[in-house]
Amino acid sequence: MKISVIIVTHNRKEDLINSIPHYLNQTYPNKEIIVVDNASTDGTKEEIPKLFPQVKYYWLPENFDIRSINLGVYWSDGDIIWRCDSDSYPLTPDTFEKVVEIFRKHPEIHIIATQEVEKDTFELRWDWYPYPVDKYNVPDEGYPANGFVGTGAAIRRVVFDTIGGFSGFGYEEFEFSARAIIAGFEVRYFPNIRVVHEASPRARNRVHRWLCSYEQYTRFSWKFFPFWRALGRTFCILAFQFVEGLYRRFSPLVLLEGFLLVLTTMLKTRRTERTVAPPEKLRKITMGKSFFAYQFKLYKHLLQIKINREKRSRR
Repeated sequence: MKISVIIVTHNRKEDLINSIPHYLNQTYPNKEIIVVDNASTDGTKEEIPKLFPQVKYYWLPENFDIRSINLGVYWSDGDIIWRCDSDSYPLTPDTFEKVVEIFRKHPEIHIIATQEVEKDTFELRWDWYPYPVDKYNVPDEGYPANGFVGTGAAIRRVVFDTIGGFSGFGYEEFEFSARAIIAGFEVRYFPNIRVVHEASPRARNRVHRWLCSYEQYTRFSWKFFPFWRALGRTFCILAFQFVEGLYRRFSPLVLLEGFLLVLTTMLKTRRTERTVAPPEKLRKITMGKSFFAYQFKLYKHLLQIKINREKRSRR
């Protein structure tokens, strides 16, 4: 089995210089590294091919956001696609060996979800899995999952060949996983396979990310859920969106833009993309958890991060 590492980047030259060696140093030999550059202007185009000639580098004249992963998959020839960020990498050099062993022993598994950890402490960065599980004594077949973190996941190529690629930035891992589950593929969570996420401090467009996330939450709901459940999720989306917008001190015009975006996305998705999942698939897609429960868990996590930062700043 060949592993194709797909890294999509935009103006993150230093992150790539740090992360690429971790992939080159993976002890599993049958691999390739593909960097798809979304129109970087920070010297990435000049430096990365020179520093890492063994890496396949593609520069795009326009920023296609996360959808550029699909181009990387098209240009790759691996049996396994390793989806990651430019500021993330496997914790240990034998990670790819473990991934290949799982896929070889379990042909019924198609997507391996991993666990993010902090760079220095190796503590869990985002405990995204909805249920408490033993993260050290992991069953041979892992745990059932309905998604994965974008900083590190292994996906069999057959999944892309069957359902297509990622369709937009924001919640894209769970939308992709939902389509995979509906198509009959299996997603499993292996918290003992860990990836370091350095969370690059480079400034991010908070408004853009906020709008994209809630657009995709809405799209996800109206694409896969029956009418009344989708409507209920939409009320939750609007409430959480408003609270987060206030917390981030967005202007009233931005809050209004978000509100209108949710409504227009609801109508557009209902008209053009609606493919309600069968009840048995819907149970797997949600893992029995409501949108409120997922968002509450996320907000609790973000609040804990803020508290920890304030504690550190007082020391």
